Amino acid sequence: MMSIIFETDLVEIDGKKNIYKIPIYMFSDFEKKRLLAIYELFEDADKFFSETYKKREQVDTYTMITEGRKPSYHEDIECELLNSHYKNYKIPQDIIDKGRSSVVEFRNWFKEVEHFLEESPDIFVARLQMRWGITTNVKAININNSGAVEMENRTIPELEKAIDKRIKEAGRFYYKSKKNTEILKRFSRKTYLAYKKEDIWGNNTEYSDEEVRELLKEYDDKFKKPLTQDLIHYYRMKLNPNLKLKSRLLVELGFAACGNCA
Repeated sequence: MMSIIFETDLVEIDGKKNIYKIPIYMFSDFEKKRLLAIYELFEDADKFFSETYKKREQVDTYTMITEGRKPSYHEDIECELLNSHYKNYKIPQDIIDKGRSSVVEFRNWFKEVEHFLEESPDIFVARLQMRWGITTNVKAININNSGAVEMENRTIPELEKAIDKRIKEAGRFYYKSKKNTEILKRFSRKTYLAYKKEDIWGNNTEYSDEEVRELLKEYDDKFKKPLTQDLIHYYRMKLNPNLKLKSRLLVELGFAACGNCA
């Protein structure tokens, strides 16, 4: 479902709508619109896909080993590939700078030596240097599949109670210390900064960028991420607890049937 939301033009979403029965201030405008897009999907899937959803064109950026592969949907919840890991690799900048033909050549070469990355990384590095004159290793990007998400069948009152509790706990964390208050007052809606290595622009707090990142990550893990999931469950139970997307519609949206279970 999140793949669908990520492809949605959020400009079409009315960000002034409430995401919950009481105000929640920790989310950025983008995060609020993403939640509202999920709300609209659960509320009226047909209207969402006809008026809001816009399929993103698959573009090869020539920066990764694998690009343009369609996301898969699974007919069998027990499919062994549902929980397999997605693995991709950044192409070294030296190769990218040489142009697309070099990228294609590097991709073909990479397939022949990829097994060395896990079996014997030293050999891979040596091959990389010998063939391409590059001394730095390729940076691996390992992304776990979301797998089959089992939504708890909590009632709407139970979900509201859990959400209200989470909001109150986030408020207590906000005022727990001078450090928490100062950092979160400035950056609570920008927790994405916790995952970036660049200098934090506008950090006029008395704390270092590393201290800000550490606190934002804790805030994100303890409150924003769980609250996001609770809200998604709440929308589903409130609007359309039995929502299922048909295979035909998934194909139209650009998903490919899993060859292992479809």
